[in-house]
Amino acid sequence: MPVGGGRLGHAKPDQNMTFPARLLRIALVLGAIVDATVAILAIFFQPLLGPLFDVPTKDPALTTIAGGEYVVVTLIYVMLLRDTKRYAPLLWLVALDQLFAALIPAWEISRGHVVATWKTIGPIPINLILAATYALAARSHATTTKPRVI
Repeated sequence: MPVGGGRLGHAKPDQNMTFPARLLRIALVLGAIVDATVAILAIFFQPLLGPLFDVPTKDPALTTIAGGEYVVVTLIYVMLLRDTKRYAPLLWLVALDQLFAALIPAWEISRGHVVATWKTIGPIPINLILAATYALAARSHATTTKPRVI
């Protein structure tokens, strides 16, 4: 019998997972996909950042460094997906990641440094929804878990 007791390649769904836990997992997967995509583009395919996201890349070295930072944040999402309870305090970091992903483009658009297009304005509500989801989950984990004594 295959691992997981179900069809080949399919594990049994977690029957104990609540709706908020499933929603958090979906939000974490979305955040990881977005940050991983930006990391790959910033490190390896910088000329595509402009056409795809309307992000100017005036300094290739700085863009590569930023891509490395996106890799680190993507790894935080992966850690959270692996064990949300253990790494629950990191939910605040990914909430800030999404909050800054909304506020910084809005700030730059208001200053006239970035063109206001659907590529720059469109993701802002999604970033805010993800940030709120992560912050609510972090708050929920903080109130339901007991502090560990080392």
